[in-house]
Order: sequence, then structure tokens, then C-alpha cells
Amino acid sequence: MNLSKANKISIIGNSAAGKSTLSRELGRTLNINVYTIDKIYWLPEWKLRDQISFRLQHNKWLDKNTWIIDGIGYWEELEQRLAQSDAIIFLDVPVELCKKRAKIRIREESRLPNKNITPGCFYNDVKELQMETIVDFHNTFRPKLMDYLSSINSDKFIIINDPIELNYDNKAII
Repeated sequence: MNLSKANKISIIGNSAAGKSTLSRELGRTLNINVYTIDKIYWLPEWKLRDQISFRLQHNKWLDKNTWIIDGIGYWEELEQRLAQSDAIIFLDVPVELCKKRAKIRIREESRLPNKNITPGCFYNDVKELQMETIVDFHNTFRPKLMDYLSSINSDKFIIINDPIELNYDNKAII
């Protein structure tokens, strides 16, 4: 897939799969603004934003000529985003890798605030829930997502399940 011609890119996957890292790298390389779903999905202290106000902000992003949006959010808006995407990248990496990365992120958070989440949300406050969410995504949400992806044009999406494919040094994905 040649992403250099894509103007609207969705990056989806489990928590701690590497979505934000890939999004930042692609944004720099392609000179496209990156938007993170977690920043509009969550309010401070992990309070879930209502779907209507989420949709309003989400649609502002979709109205732009170019974007990279990473994350899932509400299903209805996810379908809308994927339909408008020129390219969809699904990071379908192993659950154990996501858990390992989540634990690293929790440890690092004490030194450096996570820029990919709403201020006032700290992963350290929801450690156990974070691990449960990773497993639940894989067991429950992933099958639904795979069904949906199988129903759309396969030329516009790529599934990455080998972390080696995310080697940013060699720009393998770009």
C-alpha cells in the first residue's frame, strides 16, 4: 500500500498496540496532522464523554482535507471514519505485547505525562482495567472489527500483526 498518496488515514488497534507511535511517525513523514481519539473520548479522571459531543468533535476532524486519526471511540463514528479513509491500518499485534507495552507506559507516566490522553487521565489509576480492556478488545471487539474490515475494499486496508513490520527506521510501512 502506498501511503504517500493517502490524505485520510485511520490507525486502529488494541490499547498499547503502537497506534500513537505509528501515527506520529506517519504524520511527520507525510506532513499530515494527527488526531487521537482518546483525547475526545475521555474526560478527566477517565469519565466517558457522551456520544453526541464526541461526534461533534470527531466530525470536525473528518471535515478536514487531510488527517491521520488513531483510535477506536464509538462504533458508529468508527464506521464513518473508516468509510472516509483512503487507508486503514489495523495493528493486530499480540495481546501479550500490548500488555507489556501498557505496563511500560504506566511506569513511564510517572516521569513523563502521556500526551495521547486527556489531561487528568492517568493509566496508573486504572492499571487492572487497562489489562482487562486489552484482553476484552482482543476477544470481543476484534472479531466484530475483522468482520467489518472483511466487508470493505481490501485495497484500502492493511493488517499488521508482526511488530517487526512497524520498524520505523526502515520506513517499511510508508
